[in-house]
Amino acid sequence: MSDINLDLVENPVIKAFIQDQTKFPENFKLNICEDDEMYLFSLNNVKDDRDRALVRYYSIGRRILDTVKQVVEWHFGSFENVPSFLDFACGYGRFTRFLIQEIPPERIWVSDIYANAVKFQTEYLGVNGIVSTGKPENYLIDRKFDCILANSFFSHMPERTFTSWLQNLYDLLTPSGILMFSVHDECLRLANIEMPANGILFSPQSESQSLDKEEYGTTYVTEKFVRECVARVSGGKAFVHRIKKGICRFQDLYVVTNELVRDFSELKFNHHPEGYIDVAAFTNKENLYLEGWVADVNFDGRVEELQVLVNGEVVQRCEPFYDRPDVAGYFETDGALQSGWSCYLPKNTVALEDVLIVKAINNYGWEWILETCTVKSLVNQRQSQSLLGSTQTKLKLLETQLASAKIEWEQSQSKLMITQTDLQEAQTKLVLAQTQLEQTQNQLVSVQMQLEKTENQLINVKQELEQAKCRVLAMESSKFWKIRSAWFEVRRSLGLVGD
Repeated sequence: MSDINLDLVENPVIKAFIQDQTKFPENFKLNICEDDEMYLFSLNNVKDDRDRALVRYYSIGRRILDTVKQVVEWHFGSFENVPSFLDFACGYGRFTRFLIQEIPPERIWVSDIYANAVKFQTEYLGVNGIVSTGKPENYLIDRKFDCILANSFFSHMPERTFTSWLQNLYDLLTPSGILMFSVHDECLRLANIEMPANGILFSPQSESQSLDKEEYGTTYVTEKFVRECVARVSGGKAFVHRIKKGICRFQDLYVVTNELVRDFSELKFNHHPEGYIDVAAFTNKENLYLEGWVADVNFDGRVEELQVLVNGEVVQRCEPFYDRPDVAGYFETDGALQSGWSCYLPKNTVALEDVLIVKAINNYGWEWILETCTVKSLVNQRQSQSLLGSTQTKLKLLETQLASAKIEWEQSQSKLMITQTDLQEAQTKLVLAQTQLEQTQNQLVSVQMQLEKTENQLINVKQELEQAKCRVLAMESSKFWKIRSAWFEVRRSLGLVGD
């Protein structure tokens, strides 16, 4: 027995939870293996609050049982009619410890890649064990099962092994058996990540600290992809039914069978109600005041009542009676609007060391545990959350101011970009004008040079003309020119020459 289990039997918080939430409390196997990753994951999520981690661990196991129970009762009538059950990828028994209170351990087989997990369950829970393999082609089983559950397994498989493992499990079914497996639907992926055309998206990330994340990561699939896989492995023979967010209102649950003993329309699946305690504080008169919300998301569901138990005894009952728009917004339904509740516990009915169980019950009888803890722990935690809430409010205000400043900056940047664009256009026009001016100036210089050349030529012509005139004048004033002129006059008078 590991250190985790040393005080579980005497832990008042765990005793109260087991007494209230299990079918046979006196026979419930509550020990947890120190290597159980699901427990360690819960412990990390509640910042090492051990009691809360234990309650969360057991609560999830109980919720999975409630889910499986609805499918089993639809197909088999009851757990008593299930000849054999295989819990594939079983882990260290978070679910199986509840299952053995419904089905005798000798009719249950568990299988996991962790040999230590299989060993823990066979020795402590008394079930049959099968150590799984890393490669689906090496998983060879010589028997078949009437009911197979693969919870949170295919939500981690890459495409290359998804279909192969589905083929393996389908082949292990008896002719009238059912296979249940869960997946992450595509709606759970980050909004900025595009879904591949083939309908499966794999990321090498998971909560496992030891498995190869390239082989065991996080997978998102479309319904079309799942149905095509089932059709492929069954040769089109199998019937498939999808229960949206069937596992803890998170993962989708698919039910596969070769023979519809009952039509899927008769499978009336209902979710648990949900709720939270926002305020837990002592008043001036030392009464314990509790306030929070509870809501039911089923189509025709409602919260019948909220119960407060002190040390296992119901001391207060109430119903939601005022509107919580924030809750309606979160669930995206007006049916969750009237979900607010509050109640007082008189000071003589509760003490700091008492164990509180606060739970909501819907009209289908499903229960949601809001809290199982000591009064002291609940009050201290809510006070811490109140201080955190105050800090978060201030942070949100700063974020709002920052967002406003960012918008203003973006607007100014936009205006600046417009101004810069205008400036660039003006600069372009200026450069064009400067280029045209330079071209005009060059043309003007060329014209001026041509003009100067023409003027020089004209001066030369004038000079030559003046010189010619001078020569003519000189000639005309000479004796020779006078004798020549007289000679031509004599010839004209004699009619020997024309004009």
